[in-house]
Amino acid sequence: MTYVYFLAGLLASGALVLAFFFLLAVLLRNNWNHANKHPLSYLSPLLLVVGIVYFSVTQFVPRTLDLVSVVSRQYGVVEIDLEDVKKGRSSLIADGTTYYFVPGSFKEEEAGRFQLLFTPGTRFVIHYYHLGDTLDK
Repeated sequence: MTYVYFLAGLLASGALVLAFFFLLAVLLRNNWNHANKHPLSYLSPLLLVVGIVYFSVTQFVPRTLDLVSVVSRQYGVVEIDLEDVKKGRSSLIADGTTYYFVPGSFKEEEAGRFQLLFTPGTRFVIHYYHLGDTLDK
């Protein structure tokens, strides 16, 4: 399930960037044909390029590079104590670093130490192991 979720995110970010490129081609064609109805619409390709660069740098490229890690099964490893982290619906923040996982992986009542295997670029948790109770107990 984790691999499917990871690949779905990769495909979604790739589809978004590809859709932006197709929209950019349409907007540039309108500019070349002087078919714009509003003078500010000549700037819309510039805004779209900013969107393409942003989503490529923050989503698509890191996920694509993480695909190499997933295929070769070379993950980063970290040990965390769930009592010391801030949990979200599909993320947790430990020592100032955010790790993302499939929603529902960690239950609200879960506690103890965990070892996370995550991808280096997007810090997506591929697998986790429960190591036992916290060190303080």
